[in-house]
Amino acid sequence: MHTYTAPKPGSKIIIVGGGCFGLSTAYTLSLSKEKNYDIWVYDRESIPVRDAASNDISKVVRMDYGDARLYTDLAIDSIDIWNQWNQERKAQGLVPVYHNTGLLVFSGEDKLCENELHSLKHIRAAGHNDWIEELSPQELVSRYPFFENAVKNGISAAYYNKVGGWCNSAEAIKHIYQKCQDNGVKFVLGDQGCFTQLITQARSVVGIKTKDGQSHLADRVVMCTGSWTSSVIDMHDQVIATGQVVIHFRPTEQIKEALKDLPVWFGDFSRAGFYGFPDNGHGVMKIAKHATGYLNPRPQDGVSVPRTQVTHEHDTIPVQAVKDFRTYLAKFLPITNALDITYARVCWYSDSIDGDFIVSPHPDYDNLVVAAGDSGHAMKFLPMMGTRIVEVIENQENEYTKAWAWRKVQPRQGFYDRPLLVDEHHTIRMVTQAELRSSKL
Repeated sequence: MHTYTAPKPGSKIIIVGGGCFGLSTAYTLSLSKEKNYDIWVYDRESIPVRDAASNDISKVVRMDYGDARLYTDLAIDSIDIWNQWNQERKAQGLVPVYHNTGLLVFSGEDKLCENELHSLKHIRAAGHNDWIEELSPQELVSRYPFFENAVKNGISAAYYNKVGGWCNSAEAIKHIYQKCQDNGVKFVLGDQGCFTQLITQARSVVGIKTKDGQSHLADRVVMCTGSWTSSVIDMHDQVIATGQVVIHFRPTEQIKEALKDLPVWFGDFSRAGFYGFPDNGHGVMKIAKHATGYLNPRPQDGVSVPRTQVTHEHDTIPVQAVKDFRTYLAKFLPITNALDITYARVCWYSDSIDGDFIVSPHPDYDNLVVAAGDSGHAMKFLPMMGTRIVEVIENQENEYTKAWAWRKVQPRQGFYDRPLLVDEHHTIRMVTQAELRSSKL
C-alpha cells in the first residue's frame, strides 16, 4: 500500500508555480533552519506572472465563510500577518498590501439568509462579536446613501464586518517573493523554469523537465500551478479550470467623493455572486462576479485550460457577462452604471468539485504533493497558506490536512454544464472595446 513519508532534513524540494500557493509554501519551508531544505521555485514567467489569478489590483480579505468554519479561522489567523506585512512595508517606504475597509454583506431578501447567519455564528464563536454590526434598511441608507436604490430593490438586509477589506494582490505577491529571496529560496523563471512534465522512476517522481529541455532532479515536487493544474497533471477530474469575469471603472471625481466611504461589498453573494471594491487609490474601481464561470476545453481531450490576455491580447469578456453587470448595477449601484468599463478580463481559477482546497500527496505517485482547487478564494490566506501546505508536505495531521486531503467527490448535477468562453460558431463572443462603453450594449 502506498504510504507518504515526509522529506528528510536537507531535502531538495521543487515547487512548480510562483503564485499564492507556491510562494507561500516556499517561504514557510525557508523558515526552518533546522530542516535546511534546498528550495527551488520554477515558473514560466517572471513574478508576478502576468496572467496568474494572484496578479491583480485587488482581492477580498474576509473571514465571512458561511458554515465553513476552517476558512473563517484561517482568515482570522491571516489578519495579524497582513497587518505585520503593512508594518514591514511602511518601514521600507512601500505602499500597504492590506486595506482594512471592512466588508458590507447584503442579503437578496429582507432578512439575512442562512449563509450570512452561519458566517455571523462562526465569527462570534471565535470571540469577535464586536467586529459585527447588523444593519436595518434605514441604517444602511443613512450610512451608505449610494445604496438607497439597492434597498428599494429588495437588497435590504445587511451586516458590516469592520475587520477585513482587500489586499493589493500583485504587491502582496511581490512582497512574499522578496521574503523568499531574502531567505535563500532559488528561482528559475522563463523557458528555463517552464514545466513540461514530471520525471518518474516507476511510481516515484524524481524531478521535472522544463521547456528548454533540461531535467531537474529533486527529493520532492510540489505542484502549485493554479488554474493550469488539471492540464499539466492528472487530477482525476477533481478540479476544473473556470474563467470568472472582472470589470474596472474609472469613477469621476464626483462619484469618487460620493463613494468615499464605500467598503468592500458582497451583493447577495451566495446567490447572485456580485462583489466589488472601493477606489484602489489609483482611480480604479473593480467589480466582479463569482459564478459557475466559463470553460475553454482544449481539442485533444476536452480539459478546460485558461485562455488569457497573454496569449489572446484582445480578449475581454463575453457579451452576456457585460449585460449581466449592467443589469445588476442598475439595481444595486446605479451611480456606476453610466460609467464606461475601462478594462475587462477573465480571471482563471482552479475550481474543485466541492469548493474546498486540495492539498495532498498525489495518489498515483510517490514524492509528489499537489496544492490546487483554489476555487477563487485563496489569496486572502497568502500569509497562512504555506503553513497549511507545509503541514501536508511534512506529513502532519490536523483538521486542515484532513479537510483538504485527496478525495473522490461526485460532482453535483450540472457541475460541468457551464458556458464556453468562445465557440467555433461564434454564438458566444467577447465584447469589443467600443462595446464596453456604457451606451453600447
